Amino acid sequence: MYLLGKRGPLAAFLPKPGWYVTDDVYYYNASSSDFLPLGDRLVQDADVDALINIAQFTWITDLGLAGGRLAVSAVLPYGRVEVNARGAVELPDGTVIDRGTNDSVTGFGDPAVGASLGWKRRDEDRFRAWSGYGSVFIPVGDYETGRIANVGKNRWALDIGGAFTMANFSRGRELSAVAGVTFNGENRDTDYETGTEFHFEGAFVQHLPRRWSLGLVGYYYEQLTGDGGDSARFGSFKGRVWAVGPQVSYQFPWEGHPLGLNLRWYHEFDARNRMEGDAVFLTFSVPLRLRPPATANEKQWDAPTEGLRQD
Repeated sequence: MYLLGKRGPLAAFLPKPGWYVTDDVYYYNASSSDFLPLGDRLVQDADVDALINIAQFTWITDLGLAGGRLAVSAVLPYGRVEVNARGAVELPDGTVIDRGTNDSVTGFGDPAVGASLGWKRRDEDRFRAWSGYGSVFIPVGDYETGRIANVGKNRWALDIGGAFTMANFSRGRELSAVAGVTFNGENRDTDYETGTEFHFEGAFVQHLPRRWSLGLVGYYYEQLTGDGGDSARFGSFKGRVWAVGPQVSYQFPWEGHPLGLNLRWYHEFDARNRMEGDAVFLTFSVPLRLRPPATANEKQWDAPTEGLRQD
């Protein structure tokens, strides 16, 4: 349910109060030669291509809670998934017949609503930010029993976690990390229960003059508890994967507001019980409506790259 790689640089930073839109164009290409359960089907030698647009709307409130800043958000994915594989069918006598199969679907994924609470501190050139978050995934996305390609997951899920960002303004260096745990509900149509999952994402960024930045990003995924249910034919089937890759971003002003463009590429490796491939994010972020900073100190905090030479 949680999209690995979604959170990157400045992961813990909550900007000034206002309304924001972040749009991710996400492309994923992966394959696996092992048997995998997709929907209520068993497939082998699967290849998947996914192109998803993920729109996120965020409201940074004026409400202070425990000294932090509260934000609420809603996420709506829409896109296309294509799967080519060898499908396996088990007959009543136990005989397994496999044949080539392919499937594709275009539609909405499962939307999510969430909230986060963030704090930050700046001591001369040193900047620190930390936050906690929670998201609920609502199973109303495009899903159909019998398909091996689905945009929705057909199960409730709760993801909770925290993030930390540290930066040095004079040197332009930034380190961000996110860790979270996803608790999955049961797919009632297939009687499949996905286990609890852990995910970690990291980013090391060097901010450059003229509003550019370069860096490395990565993620790690580990399933903590096994799968279950009547259709869990492979037992616990715990998954795992690592990924690492480059990132580049650019910030440019538009009518007095900072706009951000970020490109991240994650190459997966050491996968277990899941597909392995490449994930690419093209992220565009723009503030829609901002509240002016109340104090000079607040203005300084609300600009995480303030002090870097831009000429």
